[in-house]
Amino acid sequence: MAKGLWVVLNVDNVDKSVEFYKMLNLKATRRSEGPISWGEVPAAGTTDAGFILWNKNEIGPGQSQPDLRAWLSGELGKGVVLNFGVPNAQKLWTKVQGLVSVDQPIYEEPWGGHSFSLVDPDGYVVAISDKFPAAAKKPKRAARKVATTARRTAKKVVRGGKRR
Repeated sequence: MAKGLWVVLNVDNVDKSVEFYKMLNLKATRRSEGPISWGEVPAAGTTDAGFILWNKNEIGPGQSQPDLRAWLSGELGKGVVLNFGVPNAQKLWTKVQGLVSVDQPIYEEPWGGHSFSLVDPDGYVVAISDKFPAAAKKPKRAARKVATTARRTAKKVVRGGKRR
């Protein structure tokens, strides 16, 4: 089993990206080690998951492999959406409106709550929602009833439909 999950996003400017995610009330920090710098944005309440803002312009020692260079030179933001849950999307929308590039203005979700999406400095779409749709849950009682009926039916078939 994995100890954690860190998604890596290539960025052109670590400082600009860190400031963008801080504006969204995320705990973004800038880190560096030797010639390499990056940003970290941990998931709420953990240090084992989140995403890394990797400076695509800095290639450190041991990172000169052709496949790594191709990965770092790819188009940023293409096909990636980051979706964050927040306590109050309307309040955050008011804070960031006019300061960042908007992908979709705030709207009401069919299941309640509000969502909007922005574009970060490198083209990644950042969706903000204050309520996610609930997963459909099968009532425990109904599930037990179905299982019991299935067992009884199976016993009847085995016995040739006769009751004892």
